[in-house]
Amino acid sequence: MRTRLVLASATMGAALLTGGTVATAQAAPAPSGTGTATVAPIANTWVYYGTYSTHRACYNDGVNVPYSEWDCKQTSSGKWQLWVNDAS
Repeated sequence: MRTRLVLASATMGAALLTGGTVATAQAAPAPSGTGTATVAPIANTWVYYGTYSTHRACYNDGVNVPYSEWDCKQTSSGKWQLWVNDAS
């Protein structure tokens, strides 16, 4: 018992001298009880497909790509970029 007390005191003293803290155990988070499981969202992989001078040209190409999800985004220069979801 005396040895444990000396070791505990030495550990606490060393932690205080070095500016550290003594680690304490924390309880595991309790379940919410709502019955809903939290699932991480699936990461979408959007890939650049091409640049077009008009929205119509971007749209026409978007309709014909082999992906189910695509989007035309206007750039700061006024051109349109076609992006496709590689996971779709």
